[in-house]
Amino acid sequence: MSELYAGCAVADITPPLGIYMGGYWERSSPATAIRDRLWAKALVFSCAGQSCALVALDLVAIGVDEVGRIRARISSEVGIAAEAIMVCTSHTHASPLTMAFRGMGDMDQRYVQSVEDAAVKIVQEAQQEMEVVDLHYARVPVQIGINRRREREGGRGERGHVVPYAHVVVAEGSDGLLAVLFSHACHPLVLGAANCEISGDFAGAAARYIEKESRCPALFVNGACGDINPRHTNSSFAEMEALGAELGAAVVDALTALEPLSAKELKWSLRLLQLPLYPPPPRLRAEVERFVLRLKAAAHYALASRRGHIGPRRVARARLAWADEALAQRSMSATQEFSLQALALGPLVLLGMEGEIFARYQLDIEAAAEPTLVCGYANGCIGYVPTADEYARGGYEIDEAYKVYPSVRMIAPESEGLIREAAADLLAELRTNL
Repeated sequence: MSELYAGCAVADITPPLGIYMGGYWERSSPATAIRDRLWAKALVFSCAGQSCALVALDLVAIGVDEVGRIRARISSEVGIAAEAIMVCTSHTHASPLTMAFRGMGDMDQRYVQSVEDAAVKIVQEAQQEMEVVDLHYARVPVQIGINRRREREGGRGERGHVVPYAHVVVAEGSDGLLAVLFSHACHPLVLGAANCEISGDFAGAAARYIEKESRCPALFVNGACGDINPRHTNSSFAEMEALGAELGAAVVDALTALEPLSAKELKWSLRLLQLPLYPPPPRLRAEVERFVLRLKAAAHYALASRRGHIGPRRVARARLAWADEALAQRSMSATQEFSLQALALGPLVLLGMEGEIFARYQLDIEAAAEPTLVCGYANGCIGYVPTADEYARGGYEIDEAYKVYPSVRMIAPESEGLIREAAADLLAELRTNL
């Protein structure tokens, strides 16, 4: 019987002050202070000559090109297959701008390069520190979030989907715990647009809580939190720490009630889907929208100049850039590439999905194929990925958010069927003969 080996390593990726931050259009300035450190953490597994790696970054998002470079370098320098490397971000909105979001400033390419270097380095270090481990798993009840779309509707009718639990995966060596991997679906935006201090938000606070109690690294992977906000938003560092402690305590309590996982084989698979996009609006409507945006931009510029705020100027430029691109790309591709990746640690499958996935995907997929851990913001982020029934409700996630992302059009409702079919096929493929 093959033994499972694992190694873990971490690196500080806290940025310099003055860097532009991701997550919000409305910020008044770049980063002015460091509230808490940001980290890159890697967990590498090896069994029967096969290896896979999970890289968890305290960042709002990372682009597919950056993920591609990280994978290529790890494959070349460490020897792990590119398809067996998953790169996830926590989606903290108090982190540097590391993806080309419109209207949030310029990416610091030197910082992005330092993140890529750190990701490669910690995978190398983790592989060098491999030891025989046992895996343990639990799914524990905890809920720090609410369905933000239903909350905007005043709570009328159904309350909306949330994921009322956390996943906990522990690698334990001969001398004790090697690492704790935990996941919960919730947007890390306790700190709002007024905050200009670098922070991991509640996810970073939860990791610190777990690390203090467990005395080992804690890696956070977000879930399908596209429509889930924390109970407190635009709030304080005290509320951030409180929600982090609530999540962290649930994870720590689970450490005494874990079930063993017989992970004697590693498998992985990567699929790239082509999701249909909404067709472009008629040219006349697009021209009118661009004209209206130009008028609004002029008003924003005048107001911003009087008040000295840079946020409104960036927003105005971003909206105009989107309108120009939308007109220029009317005849371009009608699809959006979307990545699905699965890493199987014996019976446990980490299913990575490239976007801000709505909660019902996670609830349905995990219920149908336990134990599965859906990982959002994995290997890039195409924007929001709603279920088809949510389109009729409209709202920010449907009607506006895609204008922040590099794509100029929203994915169409038909995407749900393609994603669910591919996810089911992927899980069935990896669990065959396990």
